[in-house]
Amino acid sequence: MAKIRQLDDILSNKIAAGEVVERPASVVKELVENSIDALAHRIDIYIEDGGLQMIKVVDNGEGMSKEDARLCFSRHATSKIKDDQDLFNIMTLGFRGEAIPSIASVSHFDLRTSTGEAGYFMIYEFGKSLQEGICDLPKGTQITITKIFQNVPARLKYLKSVNSEFAAIHQYVERIALAYPHIAIRLYHNEKLIFQTNGKGNLLEVIASMYGIATAKNMIPVEFENDEFQIQGYVSKIDTSRASKTNIITLVNHRYVKNAMSIDAINNAYRAYLADNRYPIAVVNIEVDPYLVDVNVHPSKLEVRFSKEYELRELIYNGVSNALQQVNLTYQVKNKQTERETFKPQLDQVTFDLPEETPVFHKEEAIVQKEDLAQQKNLLKEPQTAYTHVQQRDETIEESSHTPISTIQQRPIQEKIYAKAQIHGTYLIGENEKGMYMVDQHAAQERINYEYYKEQFSHLDLTMQPLLVPLQLEYPMSEFLILEERKSVLEKVGIHLEVFGEHGYILRSLPLWMKKIDENIFVDEMIQEILHKNYLDVVSLQEHAIATLSCKASLKANTYLSLSDMQTIFDNLMRCENPYVCPHGRPTILFYSDYELEKLFKRVI
Repeated sequence: MAKIRQLDDILSNKIAAGEVVERPASVVKELVENSIDALAHRIDIYIEDGGLQMIKVVDNGEGMSKEDARLCFSRHATSKIKDDQDLFNIMTLGFRGEAIPSIASVSHFDLRTSTGEAGYFMIYEFGKSLQEGICDLPKGTQITITKIFQNVPARLKYLKSVNSEFAAIHQYVERIALAYPHIAIRLYHNEKLIFQTNGKGNLLEVIASMYGIATAKNMIPVEFENDEFQIQGYVSKIDTSRASKTNIITLVNHRYVKNAMSIDAINNAYRAYLADNRYPIAVVNIEVDPYLVDVNVHPSKLEVRFSKEYELRELIYNGVSNALQQVNLTYQVKNKQTERETFKPQLDQVTFDLPEETPVFHKEEAIVQKEDLAQQKNLLKEPQTAYTHVQQRDETIEESSHTPISTIQQRPIQEKIYAKAQIHGTYLIGENEKGMYMVDQHAAQERINYEYYKEQFSHLDLTMQPLLVPLQLEYPMSEFLILEERKSVLEKVGIHLEVFGEHGYILRSLPLWMKKIDENIFVDEMIQEILHKNYLDVVSLQEHAIATLSCKASLKANTYLSLSDMQTIFDNLMRCENPYVCPHGRPTILFYSDYELEKLFKRVI
């Protein structure tokens, strides 16, 4: 008896649904793309409970005839391609003919459509036709999905929370709105309007609706091309960045794709301007001859392959680099007064009192109301001066340094090294009975600073200090929804996010332990970790922040020191737990034994 059998259509469609319909967002994606292919200029999307209860997409496109409405439920039935030549010249978002039968096999599917004459409806449930007939409907198509995955318990089991599923839907709608700014899109969740675009074709307006007006004003238009590719869009100035690459959005012929090559090309153009782990906001559309790009890589159609990938990488990198070079990238430094004036219009939307007098944090102590105040003062006081006189070439100038030695000085010196000289204002020479030592003064002070600050921040003092100018954060709604579920994790380390506006937050105060850290970047990095990992590795983030802080507070090259200042650096370095490398892994000290020195001068017999 034969073992191989032909699967029936319902089972085949369920198998296809495993790739095409991963979650409610996948359903929205397929239906909206069909609406766009039908030349709709208005699309309304209605979601209930993150798509778990209902998904409804209404458009004013061309609609379908009775025959087409029946045929669209058949597998591999499509109006997008006719032969194998069309497969290499795809101009539409959809072309496989798998979406509708796959979705209908795992849901209750209600299709109503009209070409402008009499409307027609068909109702399927879990792959079986239940009802069809004539209906009254204006030109366009309306599809309602309910009972999704109820006949596939395994898939239903692994769906996430309502907020997470709706966030995925919202993120896709944002991406498609960026790809098609000339289409008016409205997204509703539980009968509430959440997101909309006006369809006027202004990409910058769509960016503003996602990231806020302040970010939109800080975007740079880009437009460049060669014989094969034409690229248009916007990239952010260097003072507008994020802690994740997810805000680098690439489109190919107005199709949203995840193409690592183009994302890396944009990111590499910013490496000379942005700090590590900071990434730009970018929205670029790559227009290319369909024969030069393969979109038939995966059923989700999120991956593409270019036949001239190297040329495209070079074009994007050079184009974005040139765009950055042609604008003034100087950071706009704001003093407290200008920050207050900038923030003032938004203060009307919230009610809180700024302190009449700004709290003063003296260099000698931080104001901490605890029983062990004396001990806290010793722990939190500013680093003392490590050296006083600095010679710069032929001049002698007075310069204060904040080498943190107050707690390090309490440790024993691992090995006494006697300072002898300085070379090029950068390297220190020392000796003891074992041999000669050479120290990189910048790397050494980085290590000293790092261990000091690490000890300071090991005590997560959640004593709060008010901010003179409240810190504003704004995120796309797709990220905001997930943050609302997970922000309690941030509260454990003293970050209390208060909703401000439609999809933003305001921070009125910060914990005292963040006093010396760049709070804007550090809070954003914590939020990105919450978004993408659903947990917060405070230790890892702190170490990165401390390493950066230590570097900034350290001696620079070409700084000439007195002998006593050199000795201070040697002593403090040898009090460190790890005096051998800086926080970034570079060596701080090199050692030449007496024997090695004698060998260099051929004195060894």
